[in-house]
Amino acid sequence: MKSKWLIIIAAFLLVTNIGTVVYFMSADEETTGGDKGSVLSSFSGNVAQVGEQSISEGDWVERLKERYGKEVLTQMINKEVVSQLATKHDITVSDEELNREIELYHRMVGTSADGHEHPDVEQMGDKELKEEIKHAILLEELITKDVVINEDELRKYYKENEHLYDLKPLYQISQILVESKEEAEQVIQELENGSSFSTLARERSIDEFSAPSGGAMGWVDTTSNYVDPAYLEIIEDMETGKWRGPIQTEAGYGIVYLHDVKKGSKYEFEEVKGQIRRQLAIQQLDANFDPKQLWDELKVEWEYGSQ
Repeated sequence: MKSKWLIIIAAFLLVTNIGTVVYFMSADEETTGGDKGSVLSSFSGNVAQVGEQSISEGDWVERLKERYGKEVLTQMINKEVVSQLATKHDITVSDEELNREIELYHRMVGTSADGHEHPDVEQMGDKELKEEIKHAILLEELITKDVVINEDELRKYYKENEHLYDLKPLYQISQILVESKEEAEQVIQELENGSSFSTLARERSIDEFSAPSGGAMGWVDTTSNYVDPAYLEIIEDMETGKWRGPIQTEAGYGIVYLHDVKKGSKYEFEEVKGQIRRQLAIQQLDANFDPKQLWDELKVEWEYGSQ
């Protein structure tokens, strides 16, 4: 299942480089009259003034196009090609399938240590993430539509990996980690006096990963291997909106805060049959697949000449 989501992430990166698109498109929006009160207007068509030398809006946009233009246009064409071909071949994604894929995404990527390895994906808003996952599903369906996987093989995979579809409850937590029990008790006293948990985490926590984000550790389940076992032993019995501590951990003494809980669920074979088929089909295909290979089915013309 983890390899499935590595493929999804790869599809994201093939379809959209989030940082580049946001950077380029926001620049384009401003240069085409987006914000009338922006700094651009104060330079009379220039985007910067360095001493006596100005940098024009045109030069700026031209440099962006030279550096990112082909890549961004490729990504935009890829999205349009997938959208048109999905319509042509009557390929759709139901709301149930999309919601299930989003939940599995959060489980396999967003709630694990691996999530920190994909900050661009992790920082997507819900709407953007939904669009990208839907696009990735359509792309997978298109590239595997001619691959046949028999029912027995699908059921065999499900049976061997049934635990992956039996989703445990998720707990959204934050922590404040300090070196000694005495310091932890001082933090607890401040919390009881009304101090903000997130502010204290930034100021006092010694955990370099969670402290900058106010102690946030994201969504975890009780099998998570990057959360201290001492936390996992107690979060099941906590109330949301409450904290507990001090808790002795391997790295010091912690106070854990429970923000929210998501109930577990189990997906039966028929619910995930399509996903399994795509996953097994992709494993049979050329690992170097490029979405540009889909362009041949449509008449794609662009300013960079031949593909």
